[in-house]
Order: sequence, then structure tokens, then C-alpha cells
Amino acid sequence: WGDYDNDGFLDIFTAASGKLFHNLGGQGFENVTNIVPERGEHVSRGAVWGDFNNDSYLDIYYAGYEVWEPSRDYADILYLNEGGTAFKKHWESPSKERARGVTAADFDNDGDQDLYVTNFGRNVLYINNGNGTFSDGTAAAKVGTPFWSSSACFADINGDGLLDLYVANYLLYDSRVHKACSSSQNKTPSYCHPNKYDGAPDSLYLNRGGGRFEDISRSAGIAVRGRILSKGLGVLPTDFDSDGDIDFLVANDSVPNFLWRNLGGGKFEDAALEAGVALNTTGSPEACMGVDGGDVNGDGLQDYFLTNFSEETDTLFFGEGDGFFDDNTLRSGLGKPTFDPLGFGTRLFDYDLDGDLDIYVTRGHILDNLETLHPGTRLRYAQPDHLFQNDGKGRFTDVSGSSGSWFKKKLVGRAVATADYDSDGDLDLFIVNSGQECTLLENRAERKGSWIGIRLQGTAPCSRDATGSLITLKAGGGARRVELRNSQSYMAASDPRVILALDKGAAKAPPVEVRWSDGLRELFNNLQAERYHLLVRGQGEQLGE
Repeated sequence: WGDYDNDGFLDIFTAASGKLFHNLGGQGFENVTNIVPERGEHVSRGAVWGDFNNDSYLDIYYAGYEVWEPSRDYADILYLNEGGTAFKKHWESPSKERARGVTAADFDNDGDQDLYVTNFGRNVLYINNGNGTFSDGTAAAKVGTPFWSSSACFADINGDGLLDLYVANYLLYDSRVHKACSSSQNKTPSYCHPNKYDGAPDSLYLNRGGGRFEDISRSAGIAVRGRILSKGLGVLPTDFDSDGDIDFLVANDSVPNFLWRNLGGGKFEDAALEAGVALNTTGSPEACMGVDGGDVNGDGLQDYFLTNFSEETDTLFFGEGDGFFDDNTLRSGLGKPTFDPLGFGTRLFDYDLDGDLDIYVTRGHILDNLETLHPGTRLRYAQPDHLFQNDGKGRFTDVSGSSGSWFKKKLVGRAVATADYDSDGDLDLFIVNSGQECTLLENRAERKGSWIGIRLQGTAPCSRDATGSLITLKAGGGARRVELRNSQSYMAASDPRVILALDKGAAKAPPVEVRWSDGLRELFNNLQAERYHLLVRGQGEQLGE
């Protein structure tokens, strides 16, 4: 034991593991030496949690480390979870593209998690060989996408039991054509604003089975000439209008967001303006980065949270019913604390097991010469992350300052993904920082309740991952609903399992209802608390429509 960083709290080094654990100010411990990739470029990489070798422990795939140099090789790395205590480098991708984001899904329904990596260049579909190594299936699948891509997600858009693929693309940018941009104040060289480039159309691929996809971007209405093109950085599969099919919310940079309403038959329309999520409460588009969704205020409706640029607040949209939303940022207490910092990755998650969704946001500017560009600015390149605690009714308090010494650090955060990597019933955090080491934060917050963990497994005509299913925990005269999705945040994807809080000391969970993605409704009873359960389609008590 010893206070290695002189913060007033005793830390611990274990000789057996060779690991140093940092005391988070009496709130828990942070493993500071498990995963330390190389330094990254300013628009940093994404990450995904998944059990890639089917040993029941969540592994982490880190999409690329790089310095922006033409002669540099690039690689993605898979770290296997060794029993919840350590991670070991297992596989390195052969791709030399400049990776951006990553998502995972069992797109071929063969029982293991495959990977899709977005790149500045050709995207890559990696098919799991069954042992946590992968083969490149991109050419056969025809999902390379010739654009600068950011985030992606798998979801079954037509109910055939096959997971389709949505790719959010960013800008039409050619590194061979240099545009010189500078500060208007002193002509210091700077990154160009996104408005200096045209947006790239997003891509939608229909899964035809057998490892093959069909590009339906144009016929679906996603990429249509004459329409505002995406400058997409985040994408969220969600059923915003509660009609039983998958829609897509796209967080766009400096242009209105998209909300693609699924019309059936492989057709979509942009309902963002009508629904109220295209713009903020002042009627302005924002520089949106990350996006997540969930029932924030406990009314049974989906709400959406988006992170934005500095001197714009992050945005919280409350569901009003019938597919309409209202910007509730200021009323939720999120206006002032989110105005100055720049947000990227975000997660809505119940970190303290009190039954409501709290918010984590990674912070960090994009301009490493910010103070030179804008003399006298109060903004900084490196910024501390934020943790906002929910009061259960959708009002938030910034508890960062009392949640451990991690929140005193000023880094340049980008992607964040949650997972219960140590299988103890709460969600931990993997944070990708630009130009700095990644960080694995173990959750040691005081628990307000017990918990139950759920993993869904679909059977035909539902996909094996059961993405798009709705899980409902009925308790206390109310209900908590969770949409099952494989991607969220910013260029990242989290634990595919769901953790739900129970009353403190509860031995069993209340009845759990699953509305599978194909519409079948089943009830699962007598599920023991404080453990994970695999719920298989067809093995519950079938309910009527």
C-alpha cells in the first residue's frame, strides 16, 4: 500500500499480477496499467466490447492506433479478457487502413461475434473464425464503402432474421487535395471547419445471407441526389415511433441530424425535423458527435442524448409520445455544465444501480493549438470528463468532482464504451483518449440496489443477437424498458448484455418481458438476482398481442 500519486488516498500494487490499482478518492479503484496502446492522431479511434472467443468474458477490440504519417502502418488490436483480471493481446488486424470506428454483431447467425471497422479508406468486415481470430470478408460481402466513414451499426430492418448494416459517413475529403485553413484572428494554421467540405452520403446494406450484402442506400432513400448529405459521426438504431421496426438516428456535424423512419419494404424517410431532433431548441443545427438513447425520466418513452462542440450545450431530447421529441436540455440541468466543454463519446447507463440512467461524456477539444488560434480563450484542448447523476425524473447533477480522482485529470477523450468486464454486476468504462493511453475504469461506486443481467439469444425468424428486441422489467406498478442495440456513443459499441437494477436485497427479479425483434412477446419468471441469465426465444411464457 502507498499513496503513489500524493492525492491523499492509499493505492495498491499487487506483485502477483504486476498491476497498480489507483484509489479513486474512496469511491473505488482504477486499473491504470492494463491496456496502454500507442499514441493516436487527433481524431482518435473507437472501441467495441464483445465475447469474441465465447468464454463468457467480455473482450475489447481497439480500432487502430496511429500517428498521421503516410509511411506509417496501421493496425487494430483485439485484447482477450483473462477471467476478468487482466487483458492479453490476442490478434492484430492485417488491414493498413486508418481505422475510425468499430461495431460487432453475429451478422451470419453462426454463434460468434464478427466485426465491422470503419476507416478513412476501405471499410473492413471481419468474420470470426470461431476462436477470436478473423478473416476478411469485405470483398465477398461488398461492404467496403468508398467514403470517409465514422460509426456503424447492425440491425434487422426488414424482419427476415438477418442483420443489415448502416454506415454513417462523414466528409468528401481527399488527402491529396490540401485546403489551407487558419484562424481569422491571427492566421495561425488550423483544421478546416466541416463546412469547407461536402458531406458524404450514408450507406445502407441489406443482408442477403451467405456473407453477402446489397447496397440499397439510394433505393431506400438514404442517399438521394439533391438532399442534404450526411456529415455523420454517430448512429443509433432505435424504434423511435414504437411501431415495432428499426429506425436510425444519425448525429451530424454542423448540419441537421437525420432520423430515418422505417416505412417498410426497404424504404426510409427523414423524420428528424417533424419529430423535433434535427435541430436544438433555438432552431439551430449543432456539431453533434456522439449519441445514445434510453428512458431517462421513467415515463416509458425513448429519450435521446447527443454530445456537441464547445460553446454548444449537449442536447437531451425527451420523448413526448407518438414519435415526437422536445429539447429538455436546460430543464434537465445540463445546459450550463455542458456549454464550454466539447463532447465526443457518451453512455446512458445506471452506474449506481438505483434504477435510472446516468450520463457519462468524454471531453476534449479538436484543436491542440487552441490557445494560439484564439488568444485569451477560456477553452482548453485537454478537458476532464463528465459524470451526471440522474434524480430519477430526468434532472441531472454533475457528480464528477465527488466520483474519484479520474475526473480531475484533463485528457482528450474520444470514444467510450461500457461493459461489465469483471462480471460483478455493474458497468465499467473503456475510454479512448486522443494522443494518450486508453483508460479502463472499474466501477466501484456505492450500489443503491441489487441487479440482474440479461443476454438474449434469438431463434428464427429473429436474428441470433436479437438486436432490436425490447426488454421490460415490471416492478412497483411501473416498468423499465430497454432497447437492445449493438452500437451507440461515438465510433463505439458496448456490452451486448443488459443490466437492470433491482430493490436492494432482492432475491429474485420481477417478471421480465421480452418483445423479440420479430414481434413475439414472452414472459420470463423466477429469475435469480445477482447473476446473468440467457433468455432464449421460444423458452418463455408466450403472451398475446
